[in-house]
Amino acid sequence: MQIHATSIGEAIPRDNFDALIHSAFDTAVNLHLVDAERLITLLVSDHYELPQGIRIESKDVRFQSLTVGLLAACRAGVLRFESSPLTIDLRAAPMWKCHISELNADMQSPSAERSWTAVWQILNIRQKLNKTEIIADDLFQLNTGSLLSQKISRPILQLISSTEQFDIEDSIHAAEKMIGLGPGVTPSGDDFLIGFLAGLWSTSGGNQGQLSFIHSFGNGLMEIAKQTNLISRTYIHHATKGQFSSSLSNLAQAIAFGSENIRAISEAAMHVGHSSGMDSVTGLLIGLCIWNTELSLA
Repeated sequence: MQIHATSIGEAIPRDNFDALIHSAFDTAVNLHLVDAERLITLLVSDHYELPQGIRIESKDVRFQSLTVGLLAACRAGVLRFESSPLTIDLRAAPMWKCHISELNADMQSPSAERSWTAVWQILNIRQKLNKTEIIADDLFQLNTGSLLSQKISRPILQLISSTEQFDIEDSIHAAEKMIGLGPGVTPSGDDFLIGFLAGLWSTSGGNQGQLSFIHSFGNGLMEIAKQTNLISRTYIHHATKGQFSSSLSNLAQAIAFGSENIRAISEAAMHVGHSSGMDSVTGLLIGLCIWNTELSLA
């Protein structure tokens, strides 16, 4: 059974590659590249893009034959799997690229401030309705909320302060307290940091001081990311390069330009996973406020 890829992310190797199936879910399969400590993801979706993603739209595809440990090989643009009739043709698929690092969002513009405030309110309502362990408002009130919220709030406040002051060492120290923290395939602390980086990239533009901080912080983050799982490390790897999912980058853009569809776009970003989307959006909103806004988080 041959399926044509609808799109491929910018981080997908353009040459031949070999991989092993790392994990398989109903609509996604992660492949561990043999020559790199990161994953690429085969996903079934009509809209959701990943920098490391190979997207297909066919609802008829079945991943049951793809089990952990099987070999996958891409040759001449066709991805094949050991002991499976499934093949994925990548040759005509357009490349999807995340443009969040080019956004240069001005969070002092009235439309961006209004959009940010609207998303913050939507986020807190959604977190409370879903009874997630992290509720954004609680993070600024120590010893409030769940045990996870109380544990993560102090390093988040430390991260905010140290990033505002361009203190790399203290920022990494704060991030280390968050890496791998929380339940899930991608723990809440990791999701927050990914969103936080999205916020920083969104507002940095061509500011060399901010870009220098992001690169240094990213290098340090990859060192401590060894403490979390490979799926999270892959997302963090791409985040340090300014590469994020389409749902998160679409939301950053919608906030920056004051989109009229802000509610639908924010709900789409929050709907990823059980709480991963909401944790990432929390990080995004806080990251957007660090360097160029008068918005108050307290």
